[in-house]
Amino acid sequence: MKNKRREFLMNVCPSVAMAFMGVTLLESCSSGGDDEADNGGGGNSNNQGYTVNGNTVVITLSHSTFATLNSNGWMNFTAQKMLILKIDASTYRAFTNSCPHQGVRTKWSYNSSQDKFKCGEHNNSYPTDCTTNGDAGGKLNCYTSSYSAGKLTVIKS
Repeated sequence: MKNKRREFLMNVCPSVAMAFMGVTLLESCSSGGDDEADNGGGGNSNNQGYTVNGNTVVITLSHSTFATLNSNGWMNFTAQKMLILKIDASTYRAFTNSCPHQGVRTKWSYNSSQDKFKCGEHNNSYPTDCTTNGDAGGKLNCYTSSYSAGKLTVIKS
């Protein structure tokens, strides 16, 4: 019984200690290579329809990940922390998805008749013209974007 308890403690205690320090077992054992595309390093493809190289994101718009953009005309691209708006067949705008009021990223909707994004946290609206302030906190920060041959290139700055 004593040996089984010791074996249990040797296997479990390091994981529990790492959890108390805010490090999960997966993070502590990861080589880090599979996360590079999501956090902006290396220009690697993540097989999700986009690549990241530094602050440049190249999106293949025909990929299923971006079906919402094609059907709704906009999407909250949470993996890269941006809102994307389809203006027409070859024109897109990209914005930070951080609400200027309090930084909320996940509660966005788009009102096409007003051409404004609305943050559901406090119901503040923000125009998509990249210059006009919204209800609170200023304007949505716009990113430089360009479209060519089915790919949208966004430079996050």
